[in-house]
Amino acid sequence: MLEHAPLAHCVLFSDLAKAKAGDLVEIMGDEAHHAARVKRVRPGERIGLIDARGRFGTGALSAVTGSRSKPVLQIQLELCELCPQPQPVIEVYAALPKGDRLDRMIDQLTQLGVTRFRPLLCEHAQRKTDTVRPDKLDRIVIEAMKQCRRCWPLVIDDPIVLEDAVRDPDAIIADATGPIWETTRDATTRRVLIVGPEGGWSNTERALFVETNASVRRFGIFVMRIEAAAAAAASLAMCVNDCEYGS
Repeated sequence: MLEHAPLAHCVLFSDLAKAKAGDLVEIMGDEAHHAARVKRVRPGERIGLIDARGRFGTGALSAVTGSRSKPVLQIQLELCELCPQPQPVIEVYAALPKGDRLDRMIDQLTQLGVTRFRPLLCEHAQRKTDTVRPDKLDRIVIEAMKQCRRCWPLVIDDPIVLEDAVRDPDAIIADATGPIWETTRDATTRRVLIVGPEGGWSNTERALFVETNASVRRFGIFVMRIEAAAAAAASLAMCVNDCEYGS
């Protein structure tokens, strides 16, 4: 089981699949430098480890060796396990917000446990997908995973056009014109949340919702920014079932 006991810090360790409880592992490079010089971890403190491929470990920091500029963490592993994927599966397809608001959205969706994110191509979208730096978003995902002890990464997938997105059988359009979302306890294991641009849906797009008989729901009482709407919808949609790390 994934632990939630106090940890001084959490680090990324790509070789966790090769480790087992009782092993002494060494963390080097940027992860060690951040832990030792920024977080100031000390011997005896408990450290969490993730590999961003589903594994989670904990251990006691035995020693900090190496030099000041290149420290090495030595961690005695107490636990090492493969965690199931979070359930239910929540996917968010959203128009891209401007500036660093996309960074905040990816950070929040990762911490909430969203499985997949896809940029949504729609008529009033104000930010082009070619302005996004995938490497930067990947770093944001990893940092958020370490913060919340998430074992599986948020997958950032290719853009999707609205017409294809609404035809997904699990699609739910977040829009103030729909009835309020009501939490239910059913067998649903996947939700695809579609969050539109701040310019709103066009008349053509709204006609598409009617044509496809798409599910439209309201996830709040106020008009929200894209990143807030995505986080609110994801959080409420996860209450379909008892949210947990798989079964």
